[in-house]
Amino acid sequence: MKAIHFALLCLMAILVNPDCHARGSEAELDAVSLKLVAHLFPDATRTLPVESPIPHLIVFGGKHILGYSFFTDLIAPIPAYSGYPIRALVSIKPDGTIIEVRIISHQEPILVIGVNDETLTNFTSQYEGMSVTSRIRLTGKDRPNSIDGISGATITAMVLNGSVIKAAQRVLQAHADSIDTPVADIEPLWLTAWQGKKIEIILLITGLTILVLMLLFQDWVVVNPSIFSYLHIAFLVYTVVFIGFYCLAQLSIINTFTFISMLAKEFSWDIFLLDPVVFILWGFVALSILLWGRGIFCGWLCPFGAIQELMNKIAHKLDIKQYEFPLMVHERLLALKYIILMGLVGLALNSIPTVATFSEVEPFKTTISLRFQREWYFSAYAIGLILISVFNTKFYCRYICPLGALLSFSSLFKIFSWLRRRPECGTSCHTCGNDCSVGAINNKGEIDETECHYCLECQTTYWDEHRCPVMVSKRERREKRDKRRTLIPTAEFDD
Repeated sequence: MKAIHFALLCLMAILVNPDCHARGSEAELDAVSLKLVAHLFPDATRTLPVESPIPHLIVFGGKHILGYSFFTDLIAPIPAYSGYPIRALVSIKPDGTIIEVRIISHQEPILVIGVNDETLTNFTSQYEGMSVTSRIRLTGKDRPNSIDGISGATITAMVLNGSVIKAAQRVLQAHADSIDTPVADIEPLWLTAWQGKKIEIILLITGLTILVLMLLFQDWVVVNPSIFSYLHIAFLVYTVVFIGFYCLAQLSIINTFTFISMLAKEFSWDIFLLDPVVFILWGFVALSILLWGRGIFCGWLCPFGAIQELMNKIAHKLDIKQYEFPLMVHERLLALKYIILMGLVGLALNSIPTVATFSEVEPFKTTISLRFQREWYFSAYAIGLILISVFNTKFYCRYICPLGALLSFSSLFKIFSWLRRRPECGTSCHTCGNDCSVGAINNKGEIDETECHYCLECQTTYWDEHRCPVMVSKRERREKRDKRRTLIPTAEFDD
């Protein structure tokens, strides 16, 4: 396992080394032929490219300016989810009215596989007739000066919207004499996102606070197995419903690749702040890794993992037979997720879009972001993994998940070890090891921190006076002692 971790660290070092990436030349104004915009400006007679300081194309009809066309990434290159800006060709009238927005190229993972061209066209067509002199928000078409976003691609839609508006306003400012309406100030995209998700932020912080309290006082929480079981199930439901399907905040291996690739460029927090729920979650996961290890995310905050666990709990209630691999097979399968991770890291050295295709090994996008509304084989794969979890607890998490493999590095940095063990664990007693749903306790009674999901099942057994042999002995001695104290000596007297 240490050898695998070392190999992965080497690959990550290569990924963040800027010398290993191709260096692009300075962005130049691409020639936009009259034919390309002729259908937008029927009376156009010629075009005039302006290269500096705002690269754009002026479209003339005789001596009059009919409008402007420009590429968003040359004027407002806002990094998107992939860490690279989206190139869109925008055409506007001199008064700021949008004629057309057309996506030319991008490197967005969700757009590479997941969102079809029709969805993109429907999104960009909403801009037609809207004015960039005021803010255009992604709050739904039913509200004034607003448009619908892209389902499952919130960050991408926000970045594209911000890039279109910012680039268009800069072009208008370059021709300020030709417009009567002042251009509205542009607030940072991340600030808009945070202001629009105040309720989600409050509910998330509340949930994380409850989780922290349970972990800090775990020795008291797990004393009553029934109460703890209800608390655990309730939090898993919260993770699936709120964090997953409502906030679409399923953390992914793509998040980490984006972060690492940004380290090799001009790093900015702006792209990561665009989704406040995901940002807060990653911050919490990073902190929890230092305190408790990777298990807090895998066992409590991963929506897909929670779906699997809830399905398995239902299966237990229905007495559905469980199937576990023999120990030798189990130990070999554990290496599979590390192999997958190394393959994805190698592909990430090429580009984020390249690795996006193969990162579909994660069923997160299909299940959480797109809710199975995509090609049948992606849905069949995700549903298949969920069905397998009915018979084999968290099969995907244990053997396939590359994000879990990456987070297992946390075992190298964890500060505390609050999972209690006894000298009898693994010697005279194997109850915890037999009960561990993810097989993270070996025959010696030791907890494998790289596989532990911190479900606290072993801790409920640790304090259980009817299951743990040590606690059973203590209970029996206490009961005998209490029984002796209740006996009242009597004496018989003869008349």
